[in-house]
Amino acid sequence: MLWLYRFLWIGSTVGVAAILTVVSSPRAKQSPIRDQWTTVQQGRFTVQVPFGFRTHRDALTQMGMNTPNSPVQIQDALRIERGARTGAKVILVTIRSDLMGGETSSAATPEQQAARLLQQVHQTQLEDLGKAFARLKPTRNRRVRVQGVLGLRTDFEFTLTHLVPLFELPAQGYVVTVPVSQSEALHFVAYSPPHQFNAYQPVYERILNTIKLNAGETNTASGGW
Repeated sequence: MLWLYRFLWIGSTVGVAAILTVVSSPRAKQSPIRDQWTTVQQGRFTVQVPFGFRTHRDALTQMGMNTPNSPVQIQDALRIERGARTGAKVILVTIRSDLMGGETSSAATPEQQAARLLQQVHQTQLEDLGKAFARLKPTRNRRVRVQGVLGLRTDFEFTLTHLVPLFELPAQGYVVTVPVSQSEALHFVAYSPPHQFNAYQPVYERILNTIKLNAGETNTASGGW
């Protein structure tokens, strides 16, 4: 009986080691797809995505799960996923600038006020991501241009949690926020395993630069939107 217990213990140890090897091996991960793309139209969005990525509208958004009286209300959201640690999310929000709070200087120019509002909306989304992603840590902030429109980008790291801490996995991503009208903004959240982050960036940049807003109440700004 003692030998049986030892055999089972050794077998389970080898099994766990094999699983960890497969999970942690870069060769076991899916590589980016750049050659085959398709156009997807769902809700307020039309976007090009690579084959192998699944797209679906966010269920909580469709159910109207917005925080009451929040100055930022989600209009629509689209998930573009290839795996638990690989994917993106497109989020269209409406902004109530009169509810954003904060001091506004009478001497500030309209451009300065717009930049301050964009920063507030971007920070709000970053805080929401901190609630959704475990141990989220911002690593870099910078300005970017998306389809000719000036926006903000924050890179971050987070952890994909598991009931068994041994199987928790690191992930890396970023969020881009751009204004699409005087009262609306678009968030683009993308993420992947850390060792594939650089390889997936061109894929996510192409997705971001093909996003179009479908007909609705949006009064789109210039710059390709």
